[in-house]
Amino acid sequence: MRRFVFTSGIILSLALALWSFSAAGDDLTEGTPLHINEVTLYKEFLLTSEKGTQNISLYSLTPQGEIKRLRKWETEDEPTGITTDGNIIYATTGGARGGVVVIQPEQESAQQFIPTGRGACSPILNAEKTKLYVCNQFQTSLSEIDLSSLKVTREVKVLREPKNALLTQDGKYLLVANFLPVGRANQENVASAISVISTSDFQKVKDITLATGSNSLRGMTLSSDGKYAFVTHNLGRFQVPTSQLQQGWMNTSAMSVIDLQTMEFGGAILLDEVDRGAAGIWDIQCTPEKIITTHSGTHEISIIDYKAFVQKYEGVPDKSSLAYDLRFLVGLRQRIPLVGNGPRNFVLKEQQAYIPTYFSDTLNIVNIQIPTEKTTTLMVHNRMESQVEKGEKYFNDATYCFQNWQSCNGCHPGDGHNDGLNWDLLNDGIGNPKNCKSMLYAHLTAPCMISGVRENAEGAVRAGFKYIQFHEVTEDIAVCVDEYLKQLKPVPSPYLIDGQLSEKAKKGEAIFKKYDCDYCHSGPYFTDMCKHRIGEDVEFEKGWDTPTLREVWRTAPYLFDGRAATMEEVFSVHKHGLEGKKISKEEKDALIEYVNSL
Repeated sequence: MRRFVFTSGIILSLALALWSFSAAGDDLTEGTPLHINEVTLYKEFLLTSEKGTQNISLYSLTPQGEIKRLRKWETEDEPTGITTDGNIIYATTGGARGGVVVIQPEQESAQQFIPTGRGACSPILNAEKTKLYVCNQFQTSLSEIDLSSLKVTREVKVLREPKNALLTQDGKYLLVANFLPVGRANQENVASAISVISTSDFQKVKDITLATGSNSLRGMTLSSDGKYAFVTHNLGRFQVPTSQLQQGWMNTSAMSVIDLQTMEFGGAILLDEVDRGAAGIWDIQCTPEKIITTHSGTHEISIIDYKAFVQKYEGVPDKSSLAYDLRFLVGLRQRIPLVGNGPRNFVLKEQQAYIPTYFSDTLNIVNIQIPTEKTTTLMVHNRMESQVEKGEKYFNDATYCFQNWQSCNGCHPGDGHNDGLNWDLLNDGIGNPKNCKSMLYAHLTAPCMISGVRENAEGAVRAGFKYIQFHEVTEDIAVCVDEYLKQLKPVPSPYLIDGQLSEKAKKGEAIFKKYDCDYCHSGPYFTDMCKHRIGEDVEFEKGWDTPTLREVWRTAPYLFDGRAATMEEVFSVHKHGLEGKKISKEEKDALIEYVNSL
């Protein structure tokens, strides 16, 4: 048995002192990146969720910033979030069998697993610590778990890829952040929304749509006075050609305000400045005096004077103008650079912010009242990065962009996927926006872009840095990004049953072949990698590049300009590939089921 003591002389609680620690004891990880994707407090300790090692780890921390790992628990699948009631630890895992791992800290291993759904993440407890709520990103749902029975009692559907949630102070409502927009992309207003769920009957009350262009919703918090909820997200300016970056021409980073009295959208506050972006906005938390946000693309935090902010915000008569006001936070906000790369989620303890960096495993400890008072410590000894890990870092790093306005992640969030918007790139003309594509299998399904204008993905990566980031990168950086994108793996479809096609989807597979869908969508990636003239408004002489259908269930909207919100619309409204063919509703439904299962 070992006893651990803080430098300040405070003896750890008896229960913790009597733990039987793993062989690693107080050693930190050697070499392998942690990639911490969530951090919270457990008593006086830091509790982390680590994607890189698939561990939940507990660390002691001295006032001088010295860190020691006390304990770790391995998870079967990638951990995506953590919370604790002060005794038991609840960790979500996001694999094909998504759910909650229940950890008794005094035990060597996890005690129980509660399945909730694919992509389980963002666990939150109610005030009484009797219920646990979990977002199921790829099931498009929110689960409620009764902690006395450790069983899911209720589930409610939301809009699209819920990745975060919070409870109002009175516990009556859950606000759920839908990561991406739903609906067609070829319309004037395209934006993600916040779903409001009543905790009494567990039904959706309403959806609060944010400002046009809002996507990639990440951080959520309540103001200390309970008046507002704040949501961090990207704000894409998809209505204009991608001809420049100055003054947030393509992408800006925003904090949306939700009025909790009316449950209405208030306005979108830009965190960027006139001549410098604040890309990669991620987590957000509040104290009575401050609002703190992380910027994972520019490796810094913003600290905003809350009272001054509210006074100025409430005095704005037309709050829709805030989505274009790069000067609003002048005099209200400090930008504090951090050590390391990629600050994402963080935790507050009194006046200290504990901020691990995702791509360097550096822990920054910042005094939010006196931000110049900060310390840093490394959480991994002799850290080593593979080409793939370096590529993911560069993909998310806005310092490889003119004035730091965006990274590749800006248009391809969530591990290189699509943002649900149309963009008017200049590589195939102007005034002809195309729907953003996922980067999954891009290196295996050349040519690239919907128009096929790029010969291969390698060329597209380098052109993206040059013509979208307006930055020239070295070849070794571009190669690392190639390697990162090449290793992207599809998430198994939620339409599958135990990893297999349903009976309905099996019928759909036969119909897929019956109506010659496999003429274009053939081979292991369901593309012949050729161009075809199909549908209306064919812009190019040779037609459109044939996209892969792998993981198509999560890449809506569809067709070249996002004119189809769902696969149902692809076949029923636009009759894609079915022109002049007689197909019954039953056949069409089975076909949709099959394609969505790929």
